[in-house]
Amino acid sequence: MSDQTVEIPAADITVPTPAEAAPAVDAAPATTEAAKVEESADAAVGDSSDKEAEKAKILKQVEFYFSDSNLPSDKFMSEMVNKGQDGFVSIAKIASFKRMRDFKDMALIVEALRESKSLLEVSEDGLKVRRKTTFVPAKDHFQRSIYAKGFGEETPSLQLELEQYFGGLGDVKQVRMRRNNDTHAFKGSVFVEYATLDEAEKVASSKLQYEGKDLLVMTKAAYCEMKAKELGLDPSEIRTRSQNKGFSTDSKKRGREEEEAETLEDIKNKVIKLSGIVAGEELTLSNMKGSLKNHFRLGYVQWPKDAEVAYVQVRDDDKDAAQVVADLQAKAFEMSGVKPELAVASEEEVQAFFDDKNNWKANMASRGDNPRGGRGGRGGRGGRGGRGGRGGRGHDRKKIRTNDE
Repeated sequence: MSDQTVEIPAADITVPTPAEAAPAVDAAPATTEAAKVEESADAAVGDSSDKEAEKAKILKQVEFYFSDSNLPSDKFMSEMVNKGQDGFVSIAKIASFKRMRDFKDMALIVEALRESKSLLEVSEDGLKVRRKTTFVPAKDHFQRSIYAKGFGEETPSLQLELEQYFGGLGDVKQVRMRRNNDTHAFKGSVFVEYATLDEAEKVASSKLQYEGKDLLVMTKAAYCEMKAKELGLDPSEIRTRSQNKGFSTDSKKRGREEEEAETLEDIKNKVIKLSGIVAGEELTLSNMKGSLKNHFRLGYVQWPKDAEVAYVQVRDDDKDAAQVVADLQAKAFEMSGVKPELAVASEEEVQAFFDDKNNWKANMASRGDNPRGGRGGRGGRGGRGGRGGRGGRGHDRKKIRTNDE
């Protein structure tokens, strides 16, 4: 390129007028505004896509809870369906389930459930949900199920990973991780229900590996026969239960007196404290229990007469007192317009609660009522006539207000 300077005649120089110059000055801002609009539109599309994806996850999970595959093996869920008025179940209660905790927007949950095409219907007030059709247990779910063993230690994502793994082998209805009845620890094995008998038999006869390790796989029927032989039972007497509870060597249930007694260690981190509450026409024991039941499974409740503090035992296996308190605080929990102060009971308070509970059980036993001893029991349901265990008529509320749920 030459360094020679080129002179431009003055006549060839055109000076733009202000009107002509204006568009050039405004060009950059106009482009920026257009970019902002485009980015905003892209964000809106992204948000809409995320919302629809979340709704799909919500609907899939809740439809599973109400499904023909889950209800036979989910005692807690089936009891709620059977006890609910016209089959309705509280949406808030379902939202408190372990696999629903990631979904915080209750309005979005209701919106998702309203989009169920054939299985679910939401009440007009948006507070409850039920099946559209009456549940009729499938007769062949046992035959369509397989047993698989050889999985490692449980991780937070293992359930989803197992569902994806077995889903890649066929149309899976459910994957149920087997757990120890006492410790709730994962046994390293699962029961998997497939949509058809052919799929189940095909998977059961396959050589499977998970994360490089061979799995022991067989039909659920073959597994039950194997366990029956190990325990010296007649395979023909095996009771097929959708949720494995082990095999009893006696056809009768164990007597209540044989159950393992509840210890202080069992409830060490399972008692919450509600302060700043006073019983009255609006706030009653029934109201308290009804409100709390929407968020977790209740155990023993202690609310002495005229006291402004109550203690409640958490019976959910997968929740401790700290988790329940955090959950209730996040939801700004109220009962009958009263917002209690929530906290985890101290060691001293848990000890007093435990002693009170045992005193109540002894009192019920001495009266001839059945407190259903062992792990917490169910209080006065054995002597419902006088409503003793419910802290109502015929019972000294100064001692104990209620019983386990």
